[in-house]
Amino acid sequence: MQTKRKEHESEWFLNVIGHVLFTSVFLVSTSGRGLEGLQKPKNVYVNSTNMRHILRWSPVRVPLGEVSYSVQFQGEFERNHRKTWVAITECSSIKETWCDVTADVSSDVDYNLKVRSELGNVTSKWETLSELFNRKETNLTAPRLTVEESGSLVTLDVSEVKKNIKARIYYWEKGVEQQVMNIFMDQSQRPYYLPVQKGVTYCFQAQICILEYNKSSSFSDIVCEAVSDDITSNSNVVTVATVLLLGVCFLVTSLFCIVKFCCWTRHVFFPKVSAPNFPNLENLQAVVLKAEDYSQESCDAVEVRYQSEALLCVHQALTAQEKINNSTDMDSWPINSVSYGNVSQSQWPMQITYQRRYQSQMNLEHAKLSHEKITLQMLAESDLR
Repeated sequence: MQTKRKEHESEWFLNVIGHVLFTSVFLVSTSGRGLEGLQKPKNVYVNSTNMRHILRWSPVRVPLGEVSYSVQFQGEFERNHRKTWVAITECSSIKETWCDVTADVSSDVDYNLKVRSELGNVTSKWETLSELFNRKETNLTAPRLTVEESGSLVTLDVSEVKKNIKARIYYWEKGVEQQVMNIFMDQSQRPYYLPVQKGVTYCFQAQICILEYNKSSSFSDIVCEAVSDDITSNSNVVTVATVLLLGVCFLVTSLFCIVKFCCWTRHVFFPKVSAPNFPNLENLQAVVLKAEDYSQESCDAVEVRYQSEALLCVHQALTAQEKINNSTDMDSWPINSVSYGNVSQSQWPMQITYQRRYQSQMNLEHAKLSHEKITLQMLAESDLR
């Protein structure tokens, strides 16, 4: 197995060496002769159809390597004044045996074109056209006509219409061939919209032409198209409206189902949690205070005396210490006038002193209410947690 592989590699190596030696000998032998070493292309001509110009030639065959080609052109100005040739960049060192020279042959003058073959550094002689070429000689072929009906309009299109080529379209009502009408269509009007009567069948035929050269092509195939009437149009409108209505209903139903599904999902995965109710402490305190029993409240007797010297002496006998002790336990209300029996207000001014002796009991009640309030606050906080 290894022996066969070695033999195959040796054979491939010898073939490569042979090709290299042959190419070297060929290049050395042709280098001294210059342009005579490589054959030039033959059968050079221009194939011009519908204002598209293609330069063609026969391929050059060599034993080894692949030949490339280059093309140059010469217009009337270059030929008569400059005596120069212009190289076509898109057709330099190409492998194909054709070149599109439409962009270079851009006027209605005579052009000359030439091509040569190339192999490495070796080039052949130039081969030119047998006679000058003018784009007026272009051939016009039968066009392809497309007809589409849309209500009261017919859309017409001719594929071969371009910058320098227009189309003449003939049309008539089917069965009335003697009344033929025609229109012209250029590149700016493509496609062409033709107003027609509804319910009538029209036939169309077209040909392309170049008015400047007075050249026309052969006619295209006849295409007939029936224009729909109002009944068909109304049925189409009803069909379209029905489809749109069904589409809207389907869209609304889909949106409703999606919203319901989202609400259900939200209630399942994100249930609503309400905060616990707890009593208002201020109202509770007010209720407790209102409901409190004052039946056990102790009261001090109010003693009413006439203002006299003895009362004034007793009143003045109070020491400063007694006033301090009784400052928080006594409330005094001066009464300007009180009348009892036959004693008048103006004649007997008096002072009523009232002393509350149950302050200690009220302090105990206040402490009790404070304790209840703290207990309720702790219960509310525990419920919130």
